[in-house]
Amino acid sequence: MEGPLSTQHWRIAQSEVIDWHEWGDEFVVRVASRSETHLLGAAAGSILLALLDARRALTLDSMYAMAIDDAEASASPKDSGMSTAERESLQTIVVELERLGLLTRTPA
Repeated sequence: MEGPLSTQHWRIAQSEVIDWHEWGDEFVVRVASRSETHLLGAAAGSILLALLDARRALTLDSMYAMAIDDAEASASPKDSGMSTAERESLQTIVVELERLGLLTRTPA
């Protein structure tokens, strides 16, 4: 792996068509080209939607900024970034989405 995960960039593979549906706190995601369907939790679904909306490669910090809910952000106004626990959780989600083939790393 090149460099720490915090400096890596991820994106949705350009060739992938991803359909999704949200049911409560779960997301059903279908990757059309591979006829795969995945069930994602709320956090993973939010990260995937942030990347779909961005249409560009994002760092962990950028994904976090796009995916957090305004209510959560205002709940801790003194904290301008991710806590260690949030960063570790986000890294775990991104690595799992990459393993599933939903995300790919790109050069910075």
